[in-house]
Amino acid sequence: MEKVMYRELSKSDYEQIKKLICDAFGFNDFLKDEKLLDLVLTIYLEGCILDSTYSRVAIKNDKVIGIILGKANEDKNKIRKFHNSLNFLTTGTKLMVCSKKNKQSLKEFSKIKDTYKEIISGKENEFQGCIQLFIVSQESRGLGVGKSLVSQLFNYMRDMNVDSLYLYTDTRCNYGFYDSQNFKRINEKNIYFESFNNNLGVFLYGYKF
Repeated sequence: MEKVMYRELSKSDYEQIKKLICDAFGFNDFLKDEKLLDLVLTIYLEGCILDSTYSRVAIKNDKVIGIILGKANEDKNKIRKFHNSLNFLTTGTKLMVCSKKNKQSLKEFSKIKDTYKEIISGKENEFQGCIQLFIVSQESRGLGVGKSLVSQLFNYMRDMNVDSLYLYTDTRCNYGFYDSQNFKRINEKNIYFESFNNNLGVFLYGYKF
């Protein structure tokens, strides 16, 4: 049985990670246009990378099965490269000129980001770090990959003198993992999406070292 390997994020991982994001977060529930979906996945991933200081991916059989990106406020060494900034700007420009129908889809999708800002409002200064992105592929759960990725991130955060960190998640994700790992749910809010007549629960979790 092939062993799970862990290493830093590489540009060659991006397409596989975009699929992980789509599968885990259900972006295709909001965005039906495939080109628009790819643009949103690209800008989402690039945005996470641009604001991160730490990365680790889990690899099995030459396939990315997990990723964690994090930021320690005191670490000024961002992992971003020139191509991340360029891709972010180029993709953002393309999104600005998309069709009226697609802009409506983006407006609905943006409710999630607005909710993130709302549920952390007034609490921002309580944390010295955050988890920007954390996914383990569904077929790889139960192998200890999630625990290993979080453990490696925690070691980094301790080295950076982080006392507490936060993350956002929602009811589409395996949020029970955070409960099992002693994260504390700090705040939550439900969002209603007219486009597919459904509610989404958005959560703010924190962890203290």
